[in-house]
Amino acid sequence: MRLEIRPSFLVSALQQSAPVQKGVRKIVETAGHLSFGELLSHEGVHLEKIKGLATRDGKPQYTLRVTRSARAIAIVEGDLLVLLFVEPDHEKAYR
Repeated sequence: MRLEIRPSFLVSALQQSAPVQKGVRKIVETAGHLSFGELLSHEGVHLEKIKGLATRDGKPQYTLRVTRSARAIAIVEGDLLVLLFVEPDHEKAYR
């Protein structure tokens, strides 16, 4: 998939600890080389649709595993994966 990295993603990524920043770097490198289907089944990335959450315009939100606890929040627009922000707390990522 093609990637779009929003400024909010960069800002939130830079505010994280070194291990989370390392995970973000790995996710960005990996996600750019995989298709949507591959992202859904990839054991490391684990792209997952967040049930019941959508953007203001109705697009479903997804999470990508950054570390054991941190998640990247994204939306999918065709063949474009748009990275929105990094959530360091696993539980908060799904709200």
